Amino acid sequence: MSVQILLIDDHPLFVDGFVGMVRENRPSWKVDAFLTAADGCAALAGQSHWDLAIVDIQLPDADGFDTIARIAELNAAVPRIIISGREDEAARFRARRAGASGFIVKSLAAEAMLGGMDSVLSGAMSFADAAPDRGVPNLSQRQIDVLLLLAEGHANKVIRHQLGIAERTVRSHLTEIYQALGTHSRVHAILRARELGVIE
Repeated sequence: MSVQILLIDDHPLFVDGFVGMVRENRPSWKVDAFLTAADGCAALAGQSHWDLAIVDIQLPDADGFDTIARIAELNAAVPRIIISGREDEAARFRARRAGASGFIVKSLAAEAMLGGMDSVLSGAMSFADAAPDRGVPNLSQRQIDVLLLLAEGHANKVIRHQLGIAERTVRSHLTEIYQALGTHSRVHAILRARELGVIE
């Protein structure tokens, strides 16, 4: 099966190694590499033949998570993977929230890296677990939504209207958020969430 990969990564040595790995293990696959988010997104906007987009977590002109979200806006049909040297759960968490279908660590062996890509291409999710990180809380998407609005300085009544839920539900979410983050106030919850990379 022929697969067209859009790779956005600003490290030439990694790009060369990645292209070589793909060529050796998946001869029918083709990799088009771009060094910046702007160039990669511009190429995607102009064409639609890619089957998979792989984006580095740190780029010279953009955040990898923002780039993943931008790619989704340009072509939601293209599955997206974040690739990184980081192995922490906070990065995986943010990748999921940005709309990525997978997370690949650059230190993985070729077999494992290609396996992750195969999974995403088949329509599955691929977020191989990192070493346990007890510091990252397990929050629901709705709790994250509440936390994001909280970080913007909104009161409970505004959050209620924004999310279309009862104010008592907002209070319930806040209680659970505080417990998950080990905090007791709105300010401390926001600071802790930013520290863990749950929100920006």
